[in-house]
Amino acid sequence: MPISSQHRNFMVRGVLYMLAMCVPIIVSQALNKPEIALLGALGALFALFIAPRYSPLPRVLCIGAGGLLVCSAASVGVLTQGNNDLALIPLILFSWLAALPRPDQAYLSLVVKNMAAAALLTHFGMANSLAAAELFMAGLAFGALLSVLGIQFGSGQGDGASPFEEFKAFKSGAMNGYLFGMAVPLTVLICTLAARFLNFSHPAWVGLTVLFVMHSNGATELRRIRDRALGTVLGVIAAAPVVFSITIPLPLAITIGLAALFIPYAQAGHYMLFSFIITFIVLLLIDLAMLNAGGDISLLSWRLLDTILACGGVLISNMILRLIERRRNHK
Repeated sequence: MPISSQHRNFMVRGVLYMLAMCVPIIVSQALNKPEIALLGALGALFALFIAPRYSPLPRVLCIGAGGLLVCSAASVGVLTQGNNDLALIPLILFSWLAALPRPDQAYLSLVVKNMAAAALLTHFGMANSLAAAELFMAGLAFGALLSVLGIQFGSGQGDGASPFEEFKAFKSGAMNGYLFGMAVPLTVLICTLAARFLNFSHPAWVGLTVLFVMHSNGATELRRIRDRALGTVLGVIAAAPVVFSITIPLPLAITIGLAALFIPYAQAGHYMLFSFIITFIVLLLIDLAMLNAGGDISLLSWRLLDTILACGGVLISNMILRLIERRRNHK
């Protein structure tokens, strides 16, 4: 029985994601530089996420532009280090910008959300050096190469607007409503401040979780918010036994690679599965990068608390949005 074009696309892209995760890990082990596993893999993952269904040259240019924007945002986070109050300004700005692109403007949405993530992470002292930016961009270049090579095997050209068309539509006013645009940064701000007040280990994780969970298809679709939130929590829970039981790189790399195979299928509208896989992979990458220091075992419980606080904030925020929308419709 011949393989359908959709299944072929899933299979090819799954292999690309697996390579994007495993090759940086192999390089990191060969050079004994654990940071390559995390930053290189995240760069490659980001490149494959934002890769538009477009011809090779514009595709590579768009991936490169997205990477440079993320690194530029990271530099803003470096400038705000040591002043948590000052950091609230770029946090609110980037979160607001991340909320404006519509669900069909996938490139713009992912780039700006990752800009917000970069600013937050560097502010809290995570990956805040020029060397870290270089590793991320190296991973990005590798991801761009994989994306272009995938075209030859049936993963590439497709339907949908190009980033240039997305940006043109965005400038013409095709964006989410201003109510949602303000709700996202306000929720990020409140949850981050709550995490600081409760002395969470890394308040940045709370803000990041809010940003990626809340910005889904539709401000008031609680089912999709539920799926993303539950998938994130389950990802943390599933990562726990792996982190506790595996303390050598090879099994972790195999687990990450196998999980990455299912990313394309999860991207096709399976919101809970997608959130589960991405959370699971990122936590294992962090643990892999920290193996020399004992892994991420001591911080894993914080990840779960971060997720619960953030998802609770997202749920309350979206319920308020629903209430506002209902009152508007009744007028």
